Amino acid sequence: MKNGVIFVGLFILLVLSGCSAHNPFIIKNTVQNSQVSEKSFQPHSEKVFISRDSMPADSYDLIGFVEVGKIWYGSSSNVLESMANRGRELGADAVIEVKTWHQPSGFSWAAPHGSGKAIKYKDKTKIDYSKLHGDWL
Repeated sequence: MKNGVIFVGLFILLVLSGCSAHNPFIIKNTVQNSQVSEKSFQPHSEKVFISRDSMPADSYDLIGFVEVGKIWYGSSSNVLESMANRGRELGADAVIEVKTWHQPSGFSWAAPHGSGKAIKYKDKTKIDYSKLHGDWL
């Protein structure tokens, strides 16, 4: 009886832990976002600015948080491209405060993962990209 309870508890823990892009048990490449903004923005096909930098909170609307998890070895550039694609789907102008790392995941010991904030600028003309570090993807 006790073994059955332990088994069920471990099974529930395993199932619940599979719901995150940064979980080592994912079995497919995962891109998730948690929507924060009540506003919705139109998807677009323009380039998205990807940056590790932060920006003044009054210069943008936060759309949501983007999380990417890959299951196989690769570079962080794969993660950045996935973040840019999700940003376009959300109508974002940029993904900021981007972090990337490698961790065990899926079928590898060091798969690329990342997270960041998808944002929409309040006024694009006031953004000075010369002071920001990042790439247009």
